[in-house]
Amino acid sequence: MSKSAGKSNKKLSGEVTRRTPEVDRKKGDIKKAGGIKKTAEMVPWEWSHTVAFWGLAVLLFFPNYFKALYFPAQQERALIFAAIVFWFAWLWQWSQQDNGFLNSPLDYFALAFPAVYLISAFQAANYGLAVDEAVKATLYFMVYWTASRLVRNERDIVTVLNVIYMSAIGVALAGLAAATNIIHINRGFLDGRLCSVFQYPNTLASYLLAVALIGLYLWRRAAAVETSKHIIQYLYTAANFLILAVFIGTKSQGGFLVFLFVFILFFIVIPKVDRAPVFIHFVTCCLFSALTMWGFLHAVAGGKTGLAWLWILLGLICAPAAHLLYNFGASKGLSHWIAGHKKIVLAAFLLFVVICLAGAAVYAAGHGDIVRAGIEKIRLRNAAERMYFYHDALKMFRERPILGWGGGGWDEAYRAYQSYFYNSDKVHGYYFQVLVETGIVGLLALLAVWAGFLHLTHRLYHQAKTNYAGRFLISVITVSAVSLGLHAAIDFDLSLSALALVLWTMFGLARGAGIYSGAGAAGKKSGKHVAPRYVAPAGVLAALILVIACAASLALAGNYSARVGTRVQSQNVNQSIELLKKASAYNPFAADYHSNLARLYQYQGNSAEAVAQARRATELSKYSAIRYTELASLFYNREDGGAEAVAYAEKALSLEPFQIERYEFLAATCFNAGYNNLLAGNRDMAKQYFEQAAGVPDRVEDIAATLNDTEKELWKDSPMINPTAPVKLNAGKSLCLLGRWPEAEQNLQAALAGEKVKGEAVLWLAVLRDKQGRTQEAQNLLAEAERLAPGSAKKFEELSGAGILTN
Repeated sequence: MSKSAGKSNKKLSGEVTRRTPEVDRKKGDIKKAGGIKKTAEMVPWEWSHTVAFWGLAVLLFFPNYFKALYFPAQQERALIFAAIVFWFAWLWQWSQQDNGFLNSPLDYFALAFPAVYLISAFQAANYGLAVDEAVKATLYFMVYWTASRLVRNERDIVTVLNVIYMSAIGVALAGLAAATNIIHINRGFLDGRLCSVFQYPNTLASYLLAVALIGLYLWRRAAAVETSKHIIQYLYTAANFLILAVFIGTKSQGGFLVFLFVFILFFIVIPKVDRAPVFIHFVTCCLFSALTMWGFLHAVAGGKTGLAWLWILLGLICAPAAHLLYNFGASKGLSHWIAGHKKIVLAAFLLFVVICLAGAAVYAAGHGDIVRAGIEKIRLRNAAERMYFYHDALKMFRERPILGWGGGGWDEAYRAYQSYFYNSDKVHGYYFQVLVETGIVGLLALLAVWAGFLHLTHRLYHQAKTNYAGRFLISVITVSAVSLGLHAAIDFDLSLSALALVLWTMFGLARGAGIYSGAGAAGKKSGKHVAPRYVAPAGVLAALILVIACAASLALAGNYSARVGTRVQSQNVNQSIELLKKASAYNPFAADYHSNLARLYQYQGNSAEAVAQARRATELSKYSAIRYTELASLFYNREDGGAEAVAYAEKALSLEPFQIERYEFLAATCFNAGYNNLLAGNRDMAKQYFEQAAGVPDRVEDIAATLNDTEKELWKDSPMINPTAPVKLNAGKSLCLLGRWPEAEQNLQAALAGEKVKGEAVLWLAVLRDKQGRTQEAQNLLAEAERLAPGSAKKFEELSGAGILTN
């Protein structure tokens, strides 16, 4: 490699050497960086550092392969493991005569983030979801704190980065294997896009983008070592090619936009001596990755999996071969020639860019329809759609501006505030999500974490003026974190805890670098021995036991709930109820357990207990239309339950005003309440409910009229909202009994279009004809109804005797 590379490496090696403890056998001391001494009796405590450090490595390597820690069950187990690792990290720190817990503004801001989530949970829209989010935030803080205290030098940081990098290689390979059907990952390959274990291409792109930056640093670091270790550099070259290829295979438009920005930033901040070789390596890997992924995806689309892997193999050969060629040129003075002919190199690169743009223009000219469709897709789906998400998030924020809706608040309540119908349990903008869930307090806490991190890395960067390796390391930590933070602004990447752990680890690594370098340290320790204090570790142990107990309780609840499915399938309802009771005891915040109990009690015929459990579910999940619908259904056929059934149906509709099923349920509930009151002789109440049912089609049309052209164009997750056959049917039935026969016939005729309700619609047309005195037509229609829905004749006799409510 070049002389500058060797110089950079020497500085790195020097830093590591200076920070490696030395044993002074004469004095029985161990000397740390900065001259701080610790007694020889503390040497045995080093095992706790080893356990904690590799425990952290496990926590960073494996989560990707456990559904990316997206689901609460995995998050709770990860929190238990993180708490154990945290304890060993604390033990090691305590053995260093350091009882400090929060020693810098960044530490306080990092702790404030889970604290806000915990506080907001007390007034959450959904208590169960709020607890889950508090678990995640606590997990992030523990990983941050553990990483910040365990890294003692640059070598430790590089080890952590290597762990993250190695895990990413596995993720990339899993994506390729899923695309070629070697392994099965649900949604691992979707619509020609690589998703891998994250099951979502944009999240995979964000993750691999951050790791690609780490890969460039690790490659350069390997390039700066002695010739005997150049094989490592070639391995990094192959791995960087693989990571960039899979990144391209995600086809993430947002990922590509962030890619352009962060790589420009990356090459601005890294040391000048490293820019040229890293840039050449980066461009070479990008070229081979783009060509390889183009061939790979075309082969996969054609069902040629063998050819697809041949493309990958060729790339894995060509990328290191190109690096070998570069090394040969460097040994012949290529680096010096480039340094002396920068204008020629820049002109050649710009010419290459112009050629690529010209090729793209030629392609666009010959494929105008495809290009226009792509531009339209970008404009509508990735811009306008997200703008509506953010607009609706701000509407929710204005309702609860201080502490928000609690964790999971968007998922719980967004349908009540959406501008048109869409399905999105995440805001697709992490900072808007935090704003909704924790209000302005939570957003300020998160922004304070970012501010503290960037301020710290800025100080570290400028302190390392002559330490090129140290400056490069701080640069990659900073830009990798920024890339994750930027992409999270336009998507829900950080909802996957495996990815969020990488970000919080970057925060922790920067804090650790600040500690061992002296930047951002709380203060200097004196050289004399301080007797260990046991109050602090006892307090930390008590707090960790509480965290572990809470997480274990939640995990046990989930385990009991998971066992219910097999019991229900075997018709063992009593045992299922007992399991759900245990689940709700271990996790009293989860509304799902109470909803499931309500269904089982209803199945047993225990209406009182079913209603009690359903009501408890709505108390824990206040904005779930489904739970109010289920509660209404428990009163549906009760003679004295009409008012409550209708009230809960109306509540459900108010929470999902663009969901046509809520209108269908309301119309059916109102008619049923009216009919029961009619049979009971409560004619005034019956009339009120029938009129309410008859007005449902107009309410559907009114809500549809609020949509503008853009919202109609964006509406894609369900058929456009219009009065459906079930709505028309119940409106027609109600109008028939109200004596408004022309309107009744119009609605019943419209209901004939619905296959599922056609038989009932024909039956009610027969009833209408009978009440109009058109007996023969009524009999003909009744025969048709009996054919479509056996048993209609018996129902006809009952309905014919029902009175008419006229004005």
